[in-house]
Amino acid sequence: MTSLLLYIAVTVAGYFIGAWFKKNERQIPLAGKMQTAAIIALVFLMGSRIGANEEIVASLGSIGLISLAYTAIIMVITCAAYTAARRLLGFDRRGVRHAGAKAGGSVAEDCPKEEGGPEDEAGAGLNQLTLLIVAFVAVGIACGYFLLPEGFIAVTGDLLTITLCILLVLIGIDIGTEGTLAANFRRAGWRVIVFPFVSMIAMLIASAAAALVLPLGLQDSLCIGSGFAWYSLAPAMLAEYSTRVSAISFMHNVFREIIGILLIPVVARRIGYIECYGMPGSPSMDVCLPVIERATSSDVAVYSFINGAILSAAVPVLVSLFMNL
Repeated sequence: MTSLLLYIAVTVAGYFIGAWFKKNERQIPLAGKMQTAAIIALVFLMGSRIGANEEIVASLGSIGLISLAYTAIIMVITCAAYTAARRLLGFDRRGVRHAGAKAGGSVAEDCPKEEGGPEDEAGAGLNQLTLLIVAFVAVGIACGYFLLPEGFIAVTGDLLTITLCILLVLIGIDIGTEGTLAANFRRAGWRVIVFPFVSMIAMLIASAAAALVLPLGLQDSLCIGSGFAWYSLAPAMLAEYSTRVSAISFMHNVFREIIGILLIPVVARRIGYIECYGMPGSPSMDVCLPVIERATSSDVAVYSFINGAILSAAVPVLVSLFMNL
């Protein structure tokens, strides 16, 4: 809860800074480059923590394969569920609900764009960002495993928090300078709150599907899925339930966060903006939020924060529920 309040506070502070710049018609130099640099630092730190964790490295055998397969099932079904809900609620591919849009009606989201336009330029930038993320996650893992001293690894948690707060301030500034948040919220209304619950329903379906094809019981599968990629809480809660399930939960949550970061730019360009924050689960409010904001829009970043906050609040409730079935 303390982290959630901190993240909200720094984002709101950034919003007021951005609104001040907009009101005074001023620009923030190098804002985009600062965001990119902070994202690279964030994923490097995440990678170094993974590489330095001997339990993760040692579990990259059968448990790792089960976790990876489980993650793929969860993410595919969640993405499909978000697409269905987005269309049903009248949002276009860019996460905008146009005035007069009817639930289930068609919107002008699938019209082909002319080649060489702004969207193509944005896509090129996102592809570059994806490559940078992949590269620095890999470099971070290698450094954590081979090079970085234990003293550095011990403080990466604090460094992650600091870097994330810097990114959230920059995101808040973007939201404030864009100035479309209130109008988009009026158009979207209560529908934004629907998507976290879509994620929970998708998790139930995906967990049942995973139990059919993987060496997991249904209860075990539900316990794993209900973590929504909160790898610091769900595995700890599940340790008293089953060591094996706790290990799979940890690996799945790490995979979901990392793969989510890697796929967000691709999904934004090829499928839709709202689907971007469905895939990673609860990290859509923190670690994945900067990448979502860069790949989509400032307004979708706010929806993403709400999505992650609701899922994070649901984790201890759902994990406890499924553990005690």
